Amino acid sequence: MRLWLASESPRRAELLRRTGIPFAVEGASVAELTAGFPPHELPVRNAVLKADAVARKHPDDWVLGADTVILLDGRIFGKPRDLTEAADFLRLFSGRMHEVLTGVSLVCRKEKRREEFTAVTRVWFKPLTATVIAEYLRQVPVLDKAGAYAIQEHGELLVDRIEGDLDNVIGLPAAAVAATFHRLAEVGAQPQQ
Repeated sequence: MRLWLASESPRRAELLRRTGIPFAVEGASVAELTAGFPPHELPVRNAVLKADAVARKHPDDWVLGADTVILLDGRIFGKPRDLTEAADFLRLFSGRMHEVLTGVSLVCRKEKRREEFTAVTRVWFKPLTATVIAEYLRQVPVLDKAGAYAIQEHGELLVDRIEGDLDNVIGLPAAAVAATFHRLAEVGAQPQQ
């Protein structure tokens, strides 16, 4: 049984690779939801859309979909449109705590099985000056990153501390994904009674 990662994110692929689970990559081109669900539910709904899009092409295999967002004051922060918006995001996060939510969906159409969950990590930012924000945006390409930052790329300029899974902030709660996949694959391998 094969696992497909329904994402072209190199960060997600690297995190999944570290688990030792063999997988192939096939990006999912779907229109992501931005409303219609409570903010805490949106990432997992988008993960389901991505997983289902790829699972239709590979019905015998397991497919992993994931979506990461930042949540602050009930507002979702996805990828910034441009560097001006990226700087606005970082100013809003300055000196405050926000949550990083990654919705995960594992699905196998043949087995008619699906598991979904959302991982949450709390991140506290240092108070940021305009100079630090400008320097960070100069050093790190942020337009493809939820919340306009990557903790693994000069995160020491921004982040004071985190509570929860660091991998989740990078883009995939890899240990939780691996544990869930192994449990589902093991159950699927059991002979039917």
